[in-house]
Amino acid sequence: MIRARSRTHRLARSPVFWLTMLLGVVLLGCGIFQIAVHYAPYGYVREVSAAEQAARQQLVQAAVEYLGCNEDDGSYKAIIDLYNTQDPLPADYQVQYADQWCATFGSVAAMQCGMTRIIPTECSCQRQIELFNGLGCWEEDDAYVPLPGDYIFYHTGHRGSGDCTHWSNHVGIVVGVWGSYIKVIEGNCYEAVQYRFIPLDHESIRGFGLPDYSGVVE
Repeated sequence: MIRARSRTHRLARSPVFWLTMLLGVVLLGCGIFQIAVHYAPYGYVREVSAAEQAARQQLVQAAVEYLGCNEDDGSYKAIIDLYNTQDPLPADYQVQYADQWCATFGSVAAMQCGMTRIIPTECSCQRQIELFNGLGCWEEDDAYVPLPGDYIFYHTGHRGSGDCTHWSNHVGIVVGVWGSYIKVIEGNCYEAVQYRFIPLDHESIRGFGLPDYSGVVE
């Protein structure tokens, strides 16, 4: 007696079955990789002194304290309010709640640490770049790999290959590097303070502000 093939046996020989299995493996691999990117041990790619590392981590921790502040519940307003306590205000401009506030956030982290001598405060990304440049602390070499506490500037609309030289419209603070990825904490990232995970060679990276932490290390 000839038995009918089972449905499972027929599926196993189907091209659709194998394509589905392959897609599942790829998606599983992508999912595992994304989890790895988010929870990897981000840190330093080169050695710095213990004192400098402590200063860098102080800045990063000041930024992390605001993690989760957002526009929906209004908690982001505390960041803007603190920025506006400066006297005089940078560019003589009081930041409004409706303004973009990524540079404001990065400035407030510096204010919280008493590091405004080495980290220029500004509510404009481009003006902050100019101030870093004026201090001799601006880096736009694509080969540069940042350290925690560096400021990373973007032009988020840049697409395609080639060096990004556009006007900067976003900024964050580097938390660490793992492999070819940078972990960044940003204000006004989808209207909140949250982390971003970005490849070192991402097309949108404009350059880096490099605070001279040796200037605050005794």
